[in-house]
Amino acid sequence: MGCGRDILDGYVNADRAGLPGISVVSDFSRLFPFKDNSFSAVNAVNVIEHLPDTVKVMEEIWRVSKTGARVHIKVPHYKSSNAFKDPTHRSFFTEDSFEYFDSGKISWYSKARFKVANVKKIYQYHIDRYVRRPLPRLLPFVERFFDNTVESLEFDLVVVK
Repeated sequence: MGCGRDILDGYVNADRAGLPGISVVSDFSRLFPFKDNSFSAVNAVNVIEHLPDTVKVMEEIWRVSKTGARVHIKVPHYKSSNAFKDPTHRSFFTEDSFEYFDSGKISWYSKARFKVANVKKIYQYHIDRYVRRPLPRLLPFVERFFDNTVESLEFDLVVVK
């Protein structure tokens, strides 16, 4: 979803631009052009933050995914300058943003249900090299009090139906 030039073998490569290798041209801010329960995996890398309605997008991902499908999402961290410098970004995300779709937690906003299997923080290079590796106990303090430490977040979700 929103693959751009990153074409993956064995996937339906979809983007709003008709670039070489794109299988389906689609505007993901609308209904997705796929049937219910079509996919066992969805990758959305650096795309969801560009769309106007995160809840609607997650409901569409849920609709087109099979039970147990793996959903991988990568977005900029809300305290990263990358989140704000791109004027096309519409939404901002924390480590807990997708908990709102977890069936065991805060789920009354949407019918879409996912189990959050993993959340990975991708650190800015200087934080990774000079804080996370040599001084891991200092990392929570740095994250809490300094912006621009976590560059992006990667979520692994499992579709629950």
